[in-house]
Amino acid sequence: MVDAATADMMRQSQFVFQATVQSPGRSTVSDIPVDDHTVVVKIDRVLHSPAALAHSAGMDVTVQLAAGSAVPPAGEQVTFFTRPVAYSDGIAVAEVGRTTPETAGELTTMTAGPAAGHLRPHPALDIAQQQAEERLRAHAAEADAIVIGRVTQLGQARGPALREHDPDWWVATIAVDHAEKGTVGDTVQFSFPNSRDVHWVHVPKPAAGDTRLWLLHAATGAAAELAPYTLQDADDVQRPDELGRLGLGGGGE
Repeated sequence: MVDAATADMMRQSQFVFQATVQSPGRSTVSDIPVDDHTVVVKIDRVLHSPAALAHSAGMDVTVQLAAGSAVPPAGEQVTFFTRPVAYSDGIAVAEVGRTTPETAGELTTMTAGPAAGHLRPHPALDIAQQQAEERLRAHAAEADAIVIGRVTQLGQARGPALREHDPDWWVATIAVDHAEKGTVGDTVQFSFPNSRDVHWVHVPKPAAGDTRLWLLHAATGAAAELAPYTLQDADDVQRPDELGRLGLGGGGE
């Protein structure tokens, strides 16, 4: 049985994995500052993740450890409960909590079935996945436009010289293959903060040629002068085959 503390960490996490610590005091992501609570780990086993990270076993990722927590030495095996904070030249996550692999082993159980030895997620993982689905559907309901399309153009928006914490606005043009929500034409533009600053690193950074499912939000304030829509959240970019997870019923508008 999973204890209350572990269940609470699960509820707060998006990415849970067992890993071996490789290098304390180092980062695989150029834009993540390194301090004594930054470590690089190799993922041994993924226990719970967003779709984009489901096959990340074997990868090195950067973990920003919780403030005041003990720093595990190289070679130690740890189960991390985390939230992704950067997908750029590497993956970085922020620690929610941690436990030993032995304790985390309770998160998966063996169950009888057609294939002997089939792993069935522990109910705590099922609950976490359900909560993630509910968050995504609520987020989709708040979006002003939802489209599937390919990035055909990227450009930096003109403005004053960048200062600390500035978003560094860029504008992307999408060739629309399918409009699920909102009134859009054959193309649509949105702005996004291209800065890797801690204030903006969680917002996806589109690349030329990306074909994705885009959850767009009506731009306001200064951003409205750049494009009609913006990206605002890590959930704003999904794989095209994730459309059914949004719970919108299909059909477009």
